Amino acid sequence: MYAPDSTLRDRTFDRLKKSIDGKPSDGHSVFFYYTYPFFQNVTGVDLQEYYHKPEVMLEVQQEVYEMLDNCGSFAPDTGAVAECTGLGGQVRFDAHGFISVKEMEIETLEDVLQMKPGDPWGDNYMRIGLETFQYMLENAPKHIKVNPPVLHGPFTVAAQLRGISQMCMDILVEPDIAEALLEVCTETSINYLKEIEKVMGGPLHHILVGDDISSFLSKNQYREWVLPYYEKIFKEFPNMQRWLHNDANAAHLFSEIKDGGWDAWQYAPSIDPLAALEGSEGKVTLLGGLNPVALQKKTPEETYDLCIETLKGFKGNNKLVLGPGGSVNQVPIENLKAILKAADDYKI
Repeated sequence: MYAPDSTLRDRTFDRLKKSIDGKPSDGHSVFFYYTYPFFQNVTGVDLQEYYHKPEVMLEVQQEVYEMLDNCGSFAPDTGAVAECTGLGGQVRFDAHGFISVKEMEIETLEDVLQMKPGDPWGDNYMRIGLETFQYMLENAPKHIKVNPPVLHGPFTVAAQLRGISQMCMDILVEPDIAEALLEVCTETSINYLKEIEKVMGGPLHHILVGDDISSFLSKNQYREWVLPYYEKIFKEFPNMQRWLHNDANAAHLFSEIKDGGWDAWQYAPSIDPLAALEGSEGKVTLLGGLNPVALQKKTPEETYDLCIETLKGFKGNNKLVLGPGGSVNQVPIENLKAILKAADDYKI
């Protein structure tokens, strides 16, 4: 039982820790993946200031978390471009100010071999992530944790630089190009993580890895072109928890994700939670069960009722954690509060 003065944040994070550790708890936790479209939707922040001014990013995130009983953690948030820009990718912004990276002009193996691993402190968004992380560690209120920047899987980084279709084609007809590009992306990831640890002043507890694009691959391709590069990264950080954000349709990769040694996986809303639990043999904490697009149109009352039904469907297994299967983006903040309340009310 929790102390009478425990907070919703305390209970939510304690249940999440117990799920990761394989320990029983009195209920299910909640996990939200907060990113810049959500923060802009709630606060109206100018995204150019949000991306590029650490004090603005911290202030905006704090404002939102205060609306949610502080159920969130600060983190640098500049989209999926950091590693790409370290390798020469150029950023672009759409009409909403959302950030992405342009495909590079890569035509031959020699083009790739000339690429150098990204310098985390160079003129790129890895540096912005590190500087923002440092600012947050120094200035965030002590009752809210600061998480490191999201890392992006080597295949996802390579596919952004090469183009998704072309990268998938490369592994079939130009495997030397694919291998060389994945090697330089992997080395860049390792360099970035080492600098993140230096800023943190100690070893990383966990890292969240974004890797949706790898779901385009078959089981055998995933084992050949994704898992070995993860192992190169995690060999350098053996005690770091591995959290995966892959909210594409990865139902065909249950065994491969399990064998990747992930501690937690945020999966797609199209995947049945019990199927994911069975496919991962109960070895991975599974984050999801709700469709973020459907949640946009529901009232808080409807959201609460849906959550209770979803929690019942978890069959009492706390390896299943409640949350939208992807970024919360345009989900109303009152609906997020309803999700937190439902999970706190529902007891196993």
